[in-house]
Amino acid sequence: MKTFFCLLLALWVFCPVIMGQNQRRETVQREQLKRLMSKVSVDVVETAAKVEQRPTYRELKIRWTDSTKTNDLKPEAQLKAPTASIVEDNKRSGTLPRQRSLELSPTQIFIAAVDASNKLLWWSTMPDPRVVRYEAPTDAGEIRRQDFYATNVTLLVAFPDDPEIATLRIYHPVWNGTEFNLQPLSILPTR
Repeated sequence: MKTFFCLLLALWVFCPVIMGQNQRRETVQREQLKRLMSKVSVDVVETAAKVEQRPTYRELKIRWTDSTKTNDLKPEAQLKAPTASIVEDNKRSGTLPRQRSLELSPTQIFIAAVDASNKLLWWSTMPDPRVVRYEAPTDAGEIRRQDFYATNVTLLVAFPDDPEIATLRIYHPVWNGTEFNLQPLSILPTR
């Protein structure tokens, strides 16, 4: 019985501390998201970016075609954004996993679901489907890696089945030496 009360006391002491840390982390992430999205004219409203979990979600199959014929992953080497077209639009049962942290990388894409008044309703990151990694041994026996962009890819994007979502905006995170900026790639209507 004494052990039970000790455990109960420990929970009573540590739960508020853990909950406070989670709230601070969410506040920092929301401020980071506001800074990032303000550069691309998207508003992050405190309640808007937290869409309630719906019992269904939508899954778009997107064909991405990039006319740039380069193996260079540097943003300045990408002369024009890829063209995107929706191949399939399916409604699925279930809920989407929640993004717990905003961690960007140049080998990812950032997807923002935006309403008609440019308010962020949902966001996600995923590996950039255009990036292809090639590894081969050198004459010295070391593995040499080369990354390049594929020109034609198909990608699946799952997002909440929310009638307020007007467009999906796909961005490429670009590191400027101190922080990430979002380079627009595609805007897809969802209605």
